[in-house]
Amino acid sequence: MTTTTKIFVILVCLFSFVFVPLAVSFAARTHNWRKLADDYRSELAIAYANERSVMAIAASEIERHKALRDKERERCETLDRQVKDLQTQNAELVRERDDLARSRDDWTISTRLLTAEMAVKTQHNEELLDAKEKALERERELRIRNIQLNDRVKELDAKLVVVTQQLRQKLDEIAAYRDENERLRKASGLGTASSILVSSPTPSARAEGAAAPSPVYGTVTKVQGSLATIDVGSLAGVQKGARMVVLRNGTEYVCDLQITDQVQPTEAVGEVLLERDKRIQPGDKVEDAESFNRR
Repeated sequence: MTTTTKIFVILVCLFSFVFVPLAVSFAARTHNWRKLADDYRSELAIAYANERSVMAIAASEIERHKALRDKERERCETLDRQVKDLQTQNAELVRERDDLARSRDDWTISTRLLTAEMAVKTQHNEELLDAKEKALERERELRIRNIQLNDRVKELDAKLVVVTQQLRQKLDEIAAYRDENERLRKASGLGTASSILVSSPTPSARAEGAAAPSPVYGTVTKVQGSLATIDVGSLAGVQKGARMVVLRNGTEYVCDLQITDQVQPTEAVGEVLLERDKRIQPGDKVEDAESFNRR
């Protein structure tokens, strides 16, 4: 330290020793420094209290802001979780929408298939109804035919009863004639009557014309185009070129058949001739033309 500095320091100390008492005495004369000190102390206490109050308020505000920050953070986390949940739900809804779209397409295809199947079933049902109607019509025809046949059987049974009674009457008459003949032979002394002939005697006279052939009756078994098959053949006298008459229900004329060369012992094939509004069909009856014309 230099001398000048030392002198300057000493002067400063002297001046401070002199100036401080002067300043204190001046302040004592002009102001009440104790009261001023008390006022400063009170103001300091008030300022300290205010500071502590402000610090408490600040701390309270800080805590409140921390609480608000925590709440906002929790709210943000909750919102983030909700966003994630909504994103998950959205993905599930998108997947369900896609599944529903695929299901709708499948149901559309199934509906189309069911509609087509229903159309086929409907057509099949209509065909079955037509077949049923035809079967019922055929059944009605068969019933009518059966009734007619039953009537015919009853008529034939009645005729058979009448013929049986007539035969019995004839047999009774023959027996009476035989008894009368036997009685006359005994009365005239001619002897007993000879036994019944087993074989017929040989005729000595010649017939003027050929005997009429026996009637030929049959049934149509199959129809194919213009050809029809009947269930009688050469054993019944059917020959190639013979003419057969086709009848329905015994009296309704249907057509004629010209027998072809396909003649078997029990069946023959004929060509359809003179067919009009009625068509030949299996079950129709046939009769040879000569017998039909002799009716």
